[in-house]
Amino acid sequence: MEKLFVNVDGASQGNPGEAAIGIVIADADGNVIKEISEHIGRTTNNVAEYRALIEAIKAVIPYTPKRVIFFTDSQLLANQVNGLYRIRRPHLEPLNRQVHELLAKLPNWQVNYVERDANWKAHRLAQKALLERVAKEAEVGLPERIRRKVELLDEIDQRRVLEFVNRLYEEAQKDKT
Repeated sequence: MEKLFVNVDGASQGNPGEAAIGIVIADADGNVIKEISEHIGRTTNNVAEYRALIEAIKAVIPYTPKRVIFFTDSQLLANQVNGLYRIRRPHLEPLNRQVHELLAKLPNWQVNYVERDANWKAHRLAQKALLERVAKEAEVGLPERIRRKVELLDEIDQRRVLEFVNRLYEEAQKDKT
């Protein structure tokens, strides 16, 4: 394949919060070859942007393109990858290294910043993954959602939650009498 155009976007609900990526891969004629919409767990928006680019690079490598142009609406991501901005957050350094290791597998590449309006398809896919995650959570009953969140806490905080629930239960019992 001669040339691919790839739009990437990472999004999070909260910062950090539940996050997702959206990727649109198109050929030189603008025909969409592949779309990726994926929930990636809880992380920051910047990490989600990096993860979107990483997954996009992995997705285009099998096509063996001669040239790939990536578009992102994250000025930070584009400028860090292109070496124009310093990486000030230590947790982004390994992600930047991983991006460059993957980009080295492509003969010719560019990472360009574009306005969000020009990146709407990738943004829509990231938002879709977030909405699907919310819908899945809504299907699970409240006690199960609470249990899942409590499992993420350390033992001391789990005890605090249990004490709080016991107080609520006792108050509810008093209100019934």
